[in-house]
Amino acid sequence: MSKPKLIIAGPGAGKTYGMVNEIISSLSELSPARYMVVITYTNSATDNIKNRLAKRIQIPKNLFIGTMHSFLNKFIVIPFSSFHNNEISGEKLFIQCQTDDIFQKATKGKKVDYKAANFIKKKLKTKMNSNGYITYDQTVSIAKECMGNKDIRRIISNRIQFLFVDEFQDTSNSIYSIIDNIRKEKKTKIYCVGDPEQHIQSFDSGIKTFANIPILKCAKSSQFEVVLNKKNHRASQGITSFINNFNGRQFGDEVFEQESQSEEESEKVRFISDFGNITQMIPKFFGLCDELLIDNTERCLIAKKNDVVNRISASLNHNIITPKKSGNLSPIKEIKATLLASLDMNHTEFCQKYNVDEYGITKYSIQIFKAIRTGVITNENTFGNFVQNELGLKLASAVPFKINNLRINMSPDKIDDAVIVSNIHNYKGLESDAVFAIAKTQDELKLWLETNFDTRDLYRDKETTDYPRLGYVAFSRARKLLCIGCLEQIDDLTIQKLEDFDVEII
Repeated sequence: MSKPKLIIAGPGAGKTYGMVNEIISSLSELSPARYMVVITYTNSATDNIKNRLAKRIQIPKNLFIGTMHSFLNKFIVIPFSSFHNNEISGEKLFIQCQTDDIFQKATKGKKVDYKAANFIKKKLKTKMNSNGYITYDQTVSIAKECMGNKDIRRIISNRIQFLFVDEFQDTSNSIYSIIDNIRKEKKTKIYCVGDPEQHIQSFDSGIKTFANIPILKCAKSSQFEVVLNKKNHRASQGITSFINNFNGRQFGDEVFEQESQSEEESEKVRFISDFGNITQMIPKFFGLCDELLIDNTERCLIAKKNDVVNRISASLNHNIITPKKSGNLSPIKEIKATLLASLDMNHTEFCQKYNVDEYGITKYSIQIFKAIRTGVITNENTFGNFVQNELGLKLASAVPFKINNLRINMSPDKIDDAVIVSNIHNYKGLESDAVFAIAKTQDELKLWLETNFDTRDLYRDKETTDYPRLGYVAFSRARKLLCIGCLEQIDDLTIQKLEDFDVEII
């Protein structure tokens, strides 16, 4: 078995295009008795890969494309968790909350010391598992425990002939241990692609420094074949040159810096020097977009802090489009899972108690969907009232539910003159012709502009998501025009740094 391949590829490198080509070229080797597994981290990325493949081939039944959690559930948790752990019941019910959400509900938000909290959480997990409930965070921990069994490892590796992992930089230690157990069996060809500089997740408990994230550990390991893809098909030369200030990491004998493949006329990166009032900053950005004939739907304003996002939205009279990260995710399926969790039932129990056929819960879910669309359901309280008063169903108090976890995007596809407004995390993986990245404070902007790798890679206890890499992700969303701003007035040293990067101050 050949070494696993690790592709280091920056923003706009055509990571999905390259992966799709690799998938198609490998299909001729795929045994009908084994699986090819393609793992992504978002539903939209899953849909993107499926759609690209469907345009070129007929997707075979033994090609699985899905999120990391759906892969773990289908291949490990559902078939093997009961075999590995007799406390987990036969029928698995995956609920959209974390173990901590259940703990908070059980303790009613009261302060509990560390030992007592761990004891209560353990008891809660046992109780939930005995009824078949598996929380979102438990999927990973249960799958990891299962893969500690050599027989399960062997079975899984025998089933999977090819394993493709997209956005590998977002892989946690726990998930990587599952992938690495498959690798060690030497029965699966593995292909991973990612960009370390786009790792903007909080470090998990096993990662103390940025250098310890799995993608960087694998890049240094002799167990992986490392390939650098330095092309940037998205951004103009000016934007590519600017974001290269935050690249330059060493991989073996090579330094990673991108090369623009765009034929667009290169525009300078601009810093909009107005501060304090967002309504004074936006017209300058729009004026530049007008000069470049960039449509409103290709204009994106992003910030790290949600309060800044809200201020941007208000300044635009809320005439905005929010990014759709959920792809073609079925809202009825999501509602059904949440409804069952809130009733503390599985599908079979629901049908028996309410004397309905297998489509009965779908009918209730459609009613809930309509209530969300019409604004009757807006939060957990109105959800509970609707389920009990309108549908006549009895809620259980043991299982918390969260409406925002339904992940149903109700934003219209298009509003006249609307522009895209988002926080940086939600816009990761997306792109626009024009991007205006607005920092809340000068300190935040300085982090975005940091070039020293020792400083960029630091773990900051009080700023676990204020990584300089957030700036890199924000800047690299732009194709033609990139503007930067700050709500605070910046000092002369910061201005000098921007000018050293060939940024035009306006």
